[in-house]
Amino acid sequence: MKKIIKSFNILLFFFVSFFFTSCKENNKSNHRIYLTDNWEYSIQGIPYPFTEVPDNNLDKLSDLLDNQIGYVFIKNTFVIPNEYKHVDLALNLGRVKIASKVYINNHSIGKTGRFPPHEFTEGNRSFALKIPKEYVNLGEENTVIICLWCHGYGSIESVPFISEYNDAERAADYSTFIYSKMYFILSIILMIINLIYFFLYLLRRSEVENLSFSQVCLFTSLYLCVFFFGEYSILNIANISYLMFEKIFKGATALLTGYMIVGFTRDFLHYSESKKIKLLRFIITFIAIIISFTANNIPDFRNRLRIGFLLISLQYIYFIKIIYYSLKNKNKRLLHFLICITPFLLAFLSQLISKIFFNQKFDTLLLAISWVVVIFLFLGFLIMHFVQLANEVENINRNLEEMVIQRTEALEKEKNRALKEIDLAGFVQKSFYKTDTSEITDWDIKITSKAMAGVSGDLYILFMTENKLDGIGIFDISGHGIASGLVTMLVKNIIEKEFRKGKNLPLDEVMTKINDRIIIEKGNIENYLTGMLIRFNKENFELVNAGHPKALLYNSETKAVSPVEQEGINQFGAIGIPDFPINFETLTFKMNKNDELVLYTDGITECTNSKKEYFGSEGIVSVFKNNVDKGLEKQVEALPEALYNFTESRQLNDDITYIILKKLVK
Repeated sequence: MKKIIKSFNILLFFFVSFFFTSCKENNKSNHRIYLTDNWEYSIQGIPYPFTEVPDNNLDKLSDLLDNQIGYVFIKNTFVIPNEYKHVDLALNLGRVKIASKVYINNHSIGKTGRFPPHEFTEGNRSFALKIPKEYVNLGEENTVIICLWCHGYGSIESVPFISEYNDAERAADYSTFIYSKMYFILSIILMIINLIYFFLYLLRRSEVENLSFSQVCLFTSLYLCVFFFGEYSILNIANISYLMFEKIFKGATALLTGYMIVGFTRDFLHYSESKKIKLLRFIITFIAIIISFTANNIPDFRNRLRIGFLLISLQYIYFIKIIYYSLKNKNKRLLHFLICITPFLLAFLSQLISKIFFNQKFDTLLLAISWVVVIFLFLGFLIMHFVQLANEVENINRNLEEMVIQRTEALEKEKNRALKEIDLAGFVQKSFYKTDTSEITDWDIKITSKAMAGVSGDLYILFMTENKLDGIGIFDISGHGIASGLVTMLVKNIIEKEFRKGKNLPLDEVMTKINDRIIIEKGNIENYLTGMLIRFNKENFELVNAGHPKALLYNSETKAVSPVEQEGINQFGAIGIPDFPINFETLTFKMNKNDELVLYTDGITECTNSKKEYFGSEGIVSVFKNNVDKGLEKQVEALPEALYNFTESRQLNDDITYIILKKLVK
């Protein structure tokens, strides 16, 4: 039965693969005006003459240039029927590389990508450009001209068409999801798997395949950035050229993936590799990467990358040797290995058939998905191997009660292991945020931060210059657990960078820039933030609050504790929500020597007891006043104990962070 199911799954995957490659988009509007034929091109543009584009092929326009670098102008004509008089029109341009400017009847309607000197593509994102009605001549001939910047790449990878704006935009969104966002999803999945198995390797160093498997996932994930990077702009494209991006993500990561696949095969099949072979494979890979990095332009890089892949392919002689020896020695794992790589082989075969018999391009998405399926199959096998119970013969000899006891113990062990992994993730997170405050001379700072379940969604950042404290930030990411913990790692660098860059800007502008960048870089991740930024200037201190609980200020002379607020200044809002109206405002306040500033997250104030009563800000004030005469460390430690006493439980129902800063200078 198991063999029949496996065979059925393989046949099903082959059918789905072939279906994906052969199917066409059937849900097309009958009112679309496709610009399929009669394309003309010019290297110099208007007023110079245009020549017919060979075979109307728009996906290799860079080949029209001698060195594949420069501008290509292409044009076409179309007629808009009078029935479109009251219809909002758009040009569905599809996916464009590298950059383009589009004109209708000599009127600009939009652009894609970035032109030199800071050229950059928007990857596999598709575009629908709205056409103002006044630009179109109804019932007459209209002209579309596209100025395309080519650098090795120069293409419009689908047939442009003109249609109703909603139809064109839907088609662009669908194409963007399939050819860009899907890669982003796969990349994130692989990165998470990489982290999990890297930590598993740290816990069990004897299982080397966990390390090589995590490396395969890592470099595959990085390689997939090629397909979606231009849309999300995770890195600062001003600091990296498109050529360097290609060298890193399309060159080095692809070559290293090939290198790691051989290493994982070796570890998975428990083949012993000699030090000489290890060194030789490393040198070959290093040379392949260096060759690709010596390119001066993208066409040269693509040629050198082919040489690099040729060098990497030499390692697959060793790969075949591993398979041969595993077969010769009747390695039981070889069958699992072959089953796991079958989806990719079938997908590649279906693509080859489609290319040869149907003249279709290779579907990189299908190949990427099939490779992820391979990784998940290996993932499943590694998990099964890890949780394998005692020998079957011993289980048969035991009675049912003993088997139940064994299974219960095994489940408990796996539960404990899962808890350890969560604790490890929390430890890694704390190490990532760890800050040494012992050398700060102008402030005494004490912090307590506890996660509800291993990984915390609370984030605090100290901004320091040498031994001086420039400011502090405290943020609370919505949700709990791994998801919110990963978001804290994403936004931390954004907040730090924008705070440093904006030292001469009003603090509310800094918070606005942080909000804008987080919206862009977290993409479709639903988590949002509340938070507070404080900047310590020589005169007045600045504070911007985005929906976070208000800070408390203790006056050492009057012994009064009061919220930091200013009449008419808004302390509401949120960070990271697209199209959400925000209005960050800066308030100022002063502190004298020995005054204390208290910051906290709403996990404390919203903590409830058995009577459904909230701890509230009043609880914080009460705990603070009862301990203000003690040292700062004891003041901070008093808060969690008060929460435990209030709830009568050591289990928190939210992440909590509690910070006290005491001013040591005038």
